[in-house]
Amino acid sequence: MRPIKDEVWRQCAARTKKPELIDIARRLYDDIIDILGKRIDEVKADDGRAISFFSKGREILTINIARNSLRIYVHPPAQAFFDPDDKFKVERFRFWEGSFQKKTSRYKGLSVWISEKRYLPAVKKIVSRIPNDI
Repeated sequence: MRPIKDEVWRQCAARTKKPELIDIARRLYDDIIDILGKRIDEVKADDGRAISFFSKGREILTINIARNSLRIYVHPPAQAFFDPDDKFKVERFRFWEGSFQKKTSRYKGLSVWISEKRYLPAVKKIVSRIPNDI
């Protein structure tokens, strides 16, 4: 896996109105790499708009760089489960209705919005829910 090139980070910085978001995105990127380690087969960057993490050919996590915030998407192939009563210390989050599993009564997809470093610990906890065997 190759690290994200400086050019991608420059493209990200050009997209956002809040320069501190790039530092937050870099820290989040490093945290994701530390937490998921060898489970990540590939990382792709999309013209400064998104950084996507893949495992076994499936997209499991995405950091979307918006103008005023970062949106983190935990995709269903990540096999992370979220109880409908879960609460996260982030600016905003939303379970993906289409990812609800009747059998377990839990969600497999989640979107999280952050724009400050103080929310990074909560996002790390969310990423840590991705199991070791994906």
